[in-house]
Parts: sequence; C-alpha cells; structure tokens
Amino acid sequence: MAPRVDPVPADAALPARADVVVVGGGIIGVSTALFLARKGVPVVLCEKGQIAAEQSSRNWGWCRKMGRDPREVPLAMEALRLWETLNELTASETGFRRCGIVYLCKTRRDIESREAWLEHVGRAFQLDTRLLAGAELASVLPGFAGQFLGGLYTPSDGRAEPQMAAPAIARAAQRHGGTVMTNCAVRGIETSGGRIAGVVTERGRIACDSVVLAGGVWSRLFCGNLGIRLPQLKVMSSVMRTEPLSGGPEASCSGFGFGLRKRLDGGYNIANWNSNVVDIVPDTLLFFRDFLPAFRMQQRNLRLRVGRKLIEEWQLPRQWSVESSTPFEQVRVLDPEPN
Repeated sequence: MAPRVDPVPADAALPARADVVVVGGGIIGVSTALFLARKGVPVVLCEKGQIAAEQSSRNWGWCRKMGRDPREVPLAMEALRLWETLNELTASETGFRRCGIVYLCKTRRDIESREAWLEHVGRAFQLDTRLLAGAELASVLPGFAGQFLGGLYTPSDGRAEPQMAAPAIARAAQRHGGTVMTNCAVRGIETSGGRIAGVVTERGRIACDSVVLAGGVWSRLFCGNLGIRLPQLKVMSSVMRTEPLSGGPEASCSGFGFGLRKRLDGGYNIANWNSNVVDIVPDTLLFFRDFLPAFRMQQRNLRLRVGRKLIEEWQLPRQWSVESSTPFEQVRVLDPEPN
C-alpha cells in the first residue's frame, strides 16, 4: 500500500500554447516546472495520473552528498542548498531536515572502502564527512545494536518527506504562473521543419517550443514511440513503514541489508538495501548488452524474476497514433505489489 500523497488541485483548462511542456509530474517534472515558472517562462506540466503518485512519493527520502560518484557531487551540493530553502520557497512543509546520514561498516573491508571515498571524494570537495567509531557512533545512533566497526557520517546530509515534497513544489509552480494538468497523458510530440511544434495530449493539443521528458519508468516507452532508443529497465525495492516510535535515531543510516529514515510523524521507513527485484521482460533481452556491466557489478543486490510481468509487457503496445488511447491512459498509476 503506497503512502498517502498530498493532493494537488489541477488546473481546469488546457492552455493552447506554452513555451515549455513538461511530461511527468514526479520530483523532476515539478521542479522543472517551478524553476521555469519563477523565471517567467510559460510552462505546462502534464501528468497522466496524479502528482508524485509513483516513485516520487515512495523513495527513501534521503537527500545526500555522501557516497556519490565524484561527477555527481557538485550537483548534490547544489541540491542540498536548494532543499534548505524549499519550505520557504514553496510556502509548504516538504519535510526537509538536516539530520545527517551514516553508512555503517561491518567489516574492515567496508571501512577501507569508505576511507577511500572520503580521501578521494569527500575531502576533495571539502565535505563535512568523517568516520565514526565506538562511543561517537553510539552518540549519533543511540540504542543501535549490531556488530559494526564504525560508520561514514555526513551531518549536513538530510531527509525529506517524498509524499509532501513533490506536491509542495507543484503547488508552488502554480502560484508562480505554471499550469499543472493531472489525468492528462501526453500521447506524442509534433514537429515542423525538424523542430518541436507541440504536444498532443488526451485532452487536446498544446503548441510549444520545447518539451522536457520527466516520465520516470515510462520514459523508455514514450521515447520508443518516437523512434528514440532509451535503454531503461525497472527495479523494484519494497519499503516498510512503522508506527511512530520513541527513542530512535534522528540520523538516517544504512548497513548490510537495510536502510532507514525517520519520518516527521516519528515513525521510520525501512528498506531492503539489497535483493531488489528485476522482472525479466522483453526489454531485458533488448537492452541486455547495455545493462550487463551493471548486472555484474550489482549481482549481489539484484534478484532476477520471471513472472506475469513478462506477459504483461509483451502485450503492451509499443507504437500508437496520437488519435488513439495509449498505455499511459491504461495505467494511470504504476502500483506494483510489494515484496
């Protein structure tokens, strides 16, 4: 059962024109719409279902710099700076708090791996990351049990509430003049002279100069209908929510096999760090060579599964016209059964 997502009242009328149309109402789509609207750019966001109804309301809720590829760190640093301002910017509660994040280390090899990242990435970007052990680890994670030698800790990393954040950003985009359309799938893109001329939605056409595709797991299907090859496969990670608990850690943390984050209501989200499920589908074969290196690197954390998804996606339309119904209208919200 997915968490309850804060509602976003949709705009009633489909604009005839915009400078930019954003396809998809997750965290990427709504953020794009907000920052365009703040600059005075006419923007329309089209979401096939509801805002943040899929991955953007169900993720771990971590906002981090720690542990990232060095190429990601500058973007992550800027993202954390923005997260700090989002409650004020959106005039809403996004749940963001600088709580700190800890990567627990169980073996000497884990410690060495985290030390290497700290030396080559953390210190290079002057992050406040440091290694914890003994009493210092216990002070950051009070009451924590388990055989851990230490942990990598970044106190300036934080957490947010996914089911609050994306809707808050969408509502802010509307206040700045952006248009948000829900239950409004984009069926295709029109071009003229080799340039984008508009999008066709299930409610009608919007003339535009640019399109931002922020369709999440649906992006591969959308691109495929346009003749664009986008290698993308779905991975399912189930998350458990607890009742409110007292005395638990404020810091988010992960160790071998788990990750957890405290919520604003005092409960915790607990996720399985490994054994994520990858259903074998037709795209698995199509993109096998693209993803083989990733499968090799992550084979401990991925569990391949053959089931009904193979048949369901085999039967899924891959081509359609803008005059006909699309897979996006057939599945408004992708809601897989938790493992």
